[in-house]
Amino acid sequence: MSTTSNINGIELYNALVSGICKVISRHEHLNKINVFPVPDGDTGTNLLFTLKPILNIQDSISENINTTLTKISDVAIDSARGNSGTIMAQYFIGMAEQSSDITEINNKNIFDLLDGAYNAAKQSMAEPKEGTIITVMRDIAIESKNHMDSDDIKNTFNAIYKVSVKSLNNTPEQMKILKDAGVVDAGAQGFVDLIEGLYHYIKTGENLNPESIDIHETASADIDVENYDDSNYQFCTECIVEGDSINRRDMKEALSTMGDSFILAGTKNKVKIHIHTDNPNKVFDLCSNFGTVKNQKADDMHQQVSSSHDSQSEIAIVTDSGCDIQYDTHNNNIHVVPVRYSFGSNEYIDKVSHTSDQFYVELMNNPIHPKTSQPPTGDFIRKYENLSTHYKSIISIHIPGKLSGTLQSAKNATKNIKNINVHHIDSRLASAGLGLIVKQASEWAKESNDVDVIIDKVKQSIKNTQMLLIVNDLSYAIKGGRVPKFAGPIAKILNMHPILTTDKEGSLKAASVLFGKKDLHVKFANFILKKLDKNAQYNISVAHSYAENEGHEIIDIIENQFDNINSIDLVEMGSALGVHSGPQSFGVGIQKIIDE
Repeated sequence: MSTTSNINGIELYNALVSGICKVISRHEHLNKINVFPVPDGDTGTNLLFTLKPILNIQDSISENINTTLTKISDVAIDSARGNSGTIMAQYFIGMAEQSSDITEINNKNIFDLLDGAYNAAKQSMAEPKEGTIITVMRDIAIESKNHMDSDDIKNTFNAIYKVSVKSLNNTPEQMKILKDAGVVDAGAQGFVDLIEGLYHYIKTGENLNPESIDIHETASADIDVENYDDSNYQFCTECIVEGDSINRRDMKEALSTMGDSFILAGTKNKVKIHIHTDNPNKVFDLCSNFGTVKNQKADDMHQQVSSSHDSQSEIAIVTDSGCDIQYDTHNNNIHVVPVRYSFGSNEYIDKVSHTSDQFYVELMNNPIHPKTSQPPTGDFIRKYENLSTHYKSIISIHIPGKLSGTLQSAKNATKNIKNINVHHIDSRLASAGLGLIVKQASEWAKESNDVDVIIDKVKQSIKNTQMLLIVNDLSYAIKGGRVPKFAGPIAKILNMHPILTTDKEGSLKAASVLFGKKDLHVKFANFILKKLDKNAQYNISVAHSYAENEGHEIIDIIENQFDNINSIDLVEMGSALGVHSGPQSFGVGIQKIIDE
């Protein structure tokens, strides 16, 4: 650096790049020591996603400190993820707001910058906890005040770094959960890593990069998952709210009773919400009263805890919510990336912010026909990054590429990330048919760590599995553009209900047709029975769209008239298929068991 007394915006940015690279290099370690507020193993991944986009704004920075910090904070609030990531974003916002009258950082103003950043971060939190990232932020601000009469900014950052390490090492003494687990706070560790990399640049003028950093740590949190209290809130819920002059005080008051780990970060025009809750959709609905809601996210923390600390396999199975399946989040390794759908401007996360029943009620009553969209590539990147910390391989099985862009979105996710062994499979199936494949893949993954063997078994199983769908009302498929308009009146006059399936390429095709409205589900059950080979054994899954009682009747009919059933399940049909089939429709997956 050219001077030791001042740091301009370009120098600060370069130092921050070095710090971010340090965090990125250690994100897997941060995941492993993640205990508080939930031991879900994603602190490192969240910090990675929060900070990494800052590396791409080098063309927008300036020698002016305020200009640079404003740009950094804008990017950070958009990309913020998780508790620590959201707090970190607000920390940058606080620094930017505090730097409005300065052009360079020196020992005369560094305390004001760091103290302002600390207070902004603290005020964004509903319940700040000692022994976390916020404690380290406060301690380094206090230390910086001791150097206001010095001219050497390098020595100040050296002192700040030493104090940050001391504060970090003290976190187990401030939180019993950390001490019991034998780790420091993961968020605080990530912040100290950022400071360490930043100081490295200030001291040497050399940038760290993730590839050059030697990772020594092998420690991981010692968590008793069996005694973990999963009565806590289930979903880590996040969104961005944009508007003019957002009343953050009223917003904070309205949301504060809806969960815990609540953070409201941002500015008067853009707010980032982070909260742990059981009702993501209620959070999103309330936020819509204050502005436009974007970037909705809701992660199942109960499943994350289980997969982080109690995984029964080295292989994770990933699918999308077009897969209709029954599963226990604590006893298997199935991880679902949800599709999105929207009724006009109202966006929902399939099976998360709306239950399947809520979706069908809305479908029947809203004059606007919903539009579905595949999960964003970023959702898959986040899922793969997190799972790579806890699994050696990932098998990602999805609805047909002929019907949706979901598979391509999943494939795109692996193009720009390293050290993730992901295998993508087009199931050529949907709904209950895909559910049978995914369930079986999960069982095989618990029995074997040979990913190639499991992939071969999955591909063979796909050949032996069929999906049959009976559509009750063609009007929904017509509205969605899957069926031409002229077919509707004809089907209505004839009381005709098509049975659809997928071919070897995954395209929809007609398999048969049933007539008459009365007891349609009974007729469909009898149709299924005719498809079964009496000399073979089957796994069967019945998916219903807002017709649970009739779904049970289908199962009863099949079970009473066919003996060779290995398993049979009733599942709810999600929006991915339901948007076209409508309510009172049924999908049956039939999987012939072939002896190996």
